[in-house]
Amino acid sequence: MEQALPLAKEQGISSSYLYWLLTMLAKSGWVESIKRGTYAVRRPIFAETLSPFAIAAALVQPMAISHWSALAQHGFTTQIPVMIQASTSRKVVTPEMRSGKAHRPRNRAVWRTAGLEVEFIYVQPKHFFGHQKIWVNRWHQVNITDPERTALDLMVRCDIFGGMRAAIEILENTLPQISTEKLVDYALQYKVGASIKRLGWLLEQMGESSHVIEPLRDYPVTSYY
Repeated sequence: MEQALPLAKEQGISSSYLYWLLTMLAKSGWVESIKRGTYAVRRPIFAETLSPFAIAAALVQPMAISHWSALAQHGFTTQIPVMIQASTSRKVVTPEMRSGKAHRPRNRAVWRTAGLEVEFIYVQPKHFFGHQKIWVNRWHQVNITDPERTALDLMVRCDIFGGMRAAIEILENTLPQISTEKLVDYALQYKVGASIKRLGWLLEQMGESSHVIEPLRDYPVTSYY
């Protein structure tokens, strides 16, 4: 809606008429409402379909595709996530939450729209880092946790991956494909003692070189949270 307003103004179309026009297009199936004021083209005007990741990015900003969705995108798991997962430093309030009928598995916000479910996982602003941009089609780029940050999330939020044992198994398969040094740097930047010491112990068990692990060993733990 906001992107269409300047063009509508150039054509002499009022905002009220534009809203009516978009409503009619939605009813006829040409576009679909993603959220209030945001629409996606549904008819084959364009050769490519709208990426689910692009829809997630249209719902909340800032955000980064993360956790299971990032694992799958980077090729670190063969499991196909049943919903899109994304990290955000914003407190998300979905339309269902406003209506008192919120679907919140594991007490996390799930936004249902356009036949998709997007689970937004809150991350403190100081922990919202380690992202890269990827093209999801010819028109859209979205943020996603990079391989090393995706690996760190296995340690930071092992509960999302089915517990510590499952997270460790995934990390063992992931380590040969990432920069261990960058993973260590991210852990130190995250500054949570429990995650730092857990990662250090795990890397040691996996036979990682001592000079890589040393910064984790030497990290002064004043808090584990």
